[in-house]
Amino acid sequence: MTEEVSVMELLDKYMISSDGKVSTGFAKSIILNDGTNQYSGRLYWDSHDGYEMIWDGTAPPEADRPEFEYSLDSITEMDK
Repeated sequence: MTEEVSVMELLDKYMISSDGKVSTGFAKSIILNDGTNQYSGRLYWDSHDGYEMIWDGTAPPEADRPEFEYSLDSITEMDK
C-alpha cells in the first residue's frame, strides 16, 4: 500500500499556486405554488451531469417533461 501524501511533503517539494475556483455546479431551493398545491425541492446542476430536481414530496405533473429543470433555472435567474 502506498503512503498518503501530506501537506508538508508537497510544500517541501513544490511551489504551489492556484488561479482560484471554477464554479462547476449549483443548488437552488425551489417552491412551486398554484394556489391549491405546493411543491418544493432542490434544483441541482453541474457541468458533467446537467440538471437534477429532487422533490421533498410529490412532484408537479410537468416535472417529467423535457426542459422542465432548465425552465425552472431560467425563471429563477430572472428573479435576480
